[in-house]
Amino acid sequence: MKLLVRRSNLVVPADDAARIADAWRHDADAVTLDGAGRPAARVQLRDAIRAAGQGGAEVFVRVDAADCEGDLKAAVGPGLRGVMLTGAQRKADIAAVCEMLTRMEASHAMQREPTQLIVALETARAVWDVRELVKASPRVSQVYLDEAALAADLRIAPNPEYDPFVYARGRVITEAIAAGVGPVGMAYPLSAVPQEGDASGIHAAAMIAKNTGMKGVVCPFASWVAPVNQAFTPTPQLVEWNRRVREAFAAGVAAGTAAVPLDGRMIDVPVDEWAIVVLAMADACAARDAEKKAAMAKARQGMSK
Repeated sequence: MKLLVRRSNLVVPADDAARIADAWRHDADAVTLDGAGRPAARVQLRDAIRAAGQGGAEVFVRVDAADCEGDLKAAVGPGLRGVMLTGAQRKADIAAVCEMLTRMEASHAMQREPTQLIVALETARAVWDVRELVKASPRVSQVYLDEAALAADLRIAPNPEYDPFVYARGRVITEAIAAGVGPVGMAYPLSAVPQEGDASGIHAAAMIAKNTGMKGVVCPFASWVAPVNQAFTPTPQLVEWNRRVREAFAAGVAAGTAAVPLDGRMIDVPVDEWAIVVLAMADACAARDAEKKAAMAKARQGMSK
């Protein structure tokens, strides 16, 4: 099974021509065009999708479950990877959007994978019902905990000294992973009050997000993309260590033992199984980065002609 590598998802206003024209240069794994409910943004949406995806990024369009048919009609077609769905409170909300997508895909005679969904959780009810939402459709590939919106729904003012979303974050991560869906989100307080920050601070926050179980970050600023990509990519040192783990464990199994010493640590089945996961993710990230590099080179070559 191919691993999903969507470490960074850069959000760009769908009606900001300058930022759309520049979005593909930032090396994001995905770009989400945010023009939900704005008729003016729909007019240029097809061109915006093409522009945002020319560097190899998956392209998503942000829509609201309560009023999305116009946005979907403008967006569904070649180059669109999926939809970031806001406002979904119930399984029925997702089912209604999926029915529209199925109908629109058929009208385009699209011979490719179905349009994916990233479901944004913005309310206490959505967090509470996350199990139902992540299982609502095979189209759901990720679930995004929007802590700024959640704070508003809970009527609280985020305090950087106290993280009020430990339970919500843990619930979403656990339920999503159990359902085979990738949870995405940033560490507190940047998750609730996003700001530019320096690269080292963004990287540190992204590492915390990764180590709590998040599989990627929705990036409100282009400056987040590089440190987020770095945080969610296994380092060369980690890759080398886990290769040695696999080699040592294989040698131990061949010698008839299920645990072997390596650099002062005991290597057993769980350690070897985690090494398999790390190496698979490293290979998947390398392949994804190669895809983007090739697409960027092609785009630059086209612009130079």
